[in-house]
Amino acid sequence: MTLDRDSYLERCLRVLEAVAPQPAPTTLARIGELSGLPLSTVHRLVRVLERSGAVQQVGGRYRIGDRLIAITTHSTLERHDPAE
Repeated sequence: MTLDRDSYLERCLRVLEAVAPQPAPTTLARIGELSGLPLSTVHRLVRVLERSGAVQQVGGRYRIGDRLIAITTHSTLERHDPAE
């Protein structure tokens, strides 16, 4: 499945891809630079992702949230299940 570059989900994923590899919480401006999205869009999407637990605010900066960590941890464990 190919996502439209301008779809809401695609923009959310671009924000998450910008935040996830950062070694420390990052600013909205940096997320905008990395994602290629306008700052107003980044701000709106980060708020939605924050409310859902996918992103967490730490002192005015942002990192991946506990909900997304839990989802990816569960997925990683399933992929490496020795019972398979």
